Amino acid sequence: MHTCIRLGIWAFMVVWISCGSPSGTPQSNGQSAGEARISWDDTLADLGTLKEGTEVEHTFTFKNTGSTDVVIQQAIPSCGCTIASIPDKPVHPAQQGHVVVHFRTAGQLGEQIKQITIVCNAHPAKQYLYLKARIIQQ
Repeated sequence: MHTCIRLGIWAFMVVWISCGSPSGTPQSNGQSAGEARISWDDTLADLGTLKEGTEVEHTFTFKNTGSTDVVIQQAIPSCGCTIASIPDKPVHPAQQGHVVVHFRTAGQLGEQIKQITIVCNAHPAKQYLYLKARIIQQ
């Protein structure tokens, strides 16, 4: 009987310690301590009308509005015609960062919308940038 009580108390202690105390719960303001946040100047770049075969570049600018460094792990374009360059260093709180996107229009005609998925440590962990263009023949 005493062994069962000791095992029960031990199990309770292990669960309580592994879950943490109530003081470790996030604050009610919706932002936990040390959270990275990104505020984009724009997420859609309208490149207008371009001649097929043109190569263009657009820079998306963001600001780290969180309380810890923003780290962008990767940028995943929806198409092989788009290449994105991400910051090679963390972006500190209150600092700006840039994602530079190169778009090759060769083989593209008509209305085009290209998506770039940004994978980062900010909230949300996946963010989306878009290029829009109307491609006409030369």
